[in-house]
Amino acid sequence: MATDPIYVESEEEIPEVVERLRRFNGEDTMLVLPMRSRIGQSRFNFQLLRNYAARMGKRVTVVCDDPAVQKMASESGFAVFGAVGPEGEGIASEAEPPPPAQRWWKKVRSAPTTHVGIAAPKKLLTKSATELKPGRFLLYVTAATLLLVGLFGAAIYIPSASVTLVAQAAPFTQKDVEIPASPGKGSIHVRSVVVSRSNSQGFKTTGQIVVPLAPAIGQVTYTNACRPQFGNSGPGLTILRGQRFVNSNDVMFAQTSGNVTVPWKTTGGVNGVVSGVNIQAVTPGLAGNVGSSTISGWKAFVDSSGSPNNPYSCLTVDNPAATGGGSDPSSTPQMTEADFDAGRAQLEQELRQSIAQTLVGAGQPGEKLSETIIFGPPQYTTDHQPNDKVPTFSGTMTISGEGDFYNDADVQKAFQNYLAQRVPNDQQLLTESPIQVQYRILIATSGGNLTFLGSAAAYVAPKLDEAKIRSQIVGRPLAQARFYLEKLPIRSVAIKEQPLTLPLMPLLIGRISLHYVVEQNTPTTTTPAPTPSASPKASP
Repeated sequence: MATDPIYVESEEEIPEVVERLRRFNGEDTMLVLPMRSRIGQSRFNFQLLRNYAARMGKRVTVVCDDPAVQKMASESGFAVFGAVGPEGEGIASEAEPPPPAQRWWKKVRSAPTTHVGIAAPKKLLTKSATELKPGRFLLYVTAATLLLVGLFGAAIYIPSASVTLVAQAAPFTQKDVEIPASPGKGSIHVRSVVVSRSNSQGFKTTGQIVVPLAPAIGQVTYTNACRPQFGNSGPGLTILRGQRFVNSNDVMFAQTSGNVTVPWKTTGGVNGVVSGVNIQAVTPGLAGNVGSSTISGWKAFVDSSGSPNNPYSCLTVDNPAATGGGSDPSSTPQMTEADFDAGRAQLEQELRQSIAQTLVGAGQPGEKLSETIIFGPPQYTTDHQPNDKVPTFSGTMTISGEGDFYNDADVQKAFQNYLAQRVPNDQQLLTESPIQVQYRILIATSGGNLTFLGSAAAYVAPKLDEAKIRSQIVGRPLAQARFYLEKLPIRSVAIKEQPLTLPLMPLLIGRISLHYVVEQNTPTTTTPAPTPSASPKASP
């Protein structure tokens, strides 16, 4: 209930009524409008009045006995009464009685009509009453033209004001911030794409089994069944190094051990025996590999004294085991462990490059591909194994790679939100200066799980209530508006009106724009150097 209604004069305009509302102490009040009040002549006036009242936090009730004014006020959202009671309460106007209900059995009768008869005039109109007066007509046309031009000019050139408040700004930074992201979780949209590739290729072996030309070697046993004779009083018969022997196929061997003395046959009938004497085929090659007990012949040749090499028939030689090691020269290709690993590395490199190129082309508008591509373990098989004696082999590999796409704008927004949530309560971000964000991917694991590491930097300044500021300066003279703004915790203020400079601020609060900005020479915020973008690399 309003205890002190505001009685509006018929000539008062919106600015005067708004000023009276601003000076009124209390939240509820009544505006009593007289008949033919200028406020009640336009629905636009009630809309302006509603906006001002809402800004000032006041509940206004309109009192007027004019049904047309009541209708416009009610449509604009005001409570409406027809009069004010003795105790300041509103009294509603009497409602019009509803029309009687029509019954289907009653015949609808048309309302009686009035017929007006026009009689012929008894006296004809004079010439002065019917003639056109050009001066008055021109006056009416000029007034209408001026009215239209004024309305058009008001619609085009409604004044507006741009208020620039230079803030007491300070840098505000959050560094080494980790923000996780996964497909379907959080504010960062992540899309995981898996590509699989297979390839087969032939490779040459590099191993060689080289067999050189080599003589066969073996051992022989000497048996001496001779007794001392011919005046020989030594311990036995001596066989010199280089003694030649032949086998049954006439393959010649030579003694490589030093001089060997074979003892005489003892008086008890025991032959003298020396075994383990080394021999070697005179001619290298496979032919020197002979069987056991095939070397028994002495190669007859004459020494420097002219005596036979072995004049003793009782001295014999034999090879108890076959000779071996003789070889002809040869070279055989062989697959090595290095060949196996080289084929694996080549196939893996080619497949990884193919997968990376495919993933680069799979991005959607606004998406970025993670620098780390997560490759699965390669499946590698060959038709031969290391140490196989083959000149070539074939390898087949299958590998899959996962590429994770993310939206750069989402990441930027996530870091900006993180920064905004940590601004002190008495401060606010200066959003007209861009928030600088630098980040890189710290961790990337299979399944599209990414962790972004980065920093965000911006400027903060004392918090201002922009809605309250607009409500305080709307419609005020420029000097008063500037005086009010300079009392705020700011460095300076600049007011620019368009399309021309007026002594008053705009009457519409929506025509006032506020810009809370950083001073031009303020040092820039410090952020870490950006990590250069690189081509997608494989996960370890």
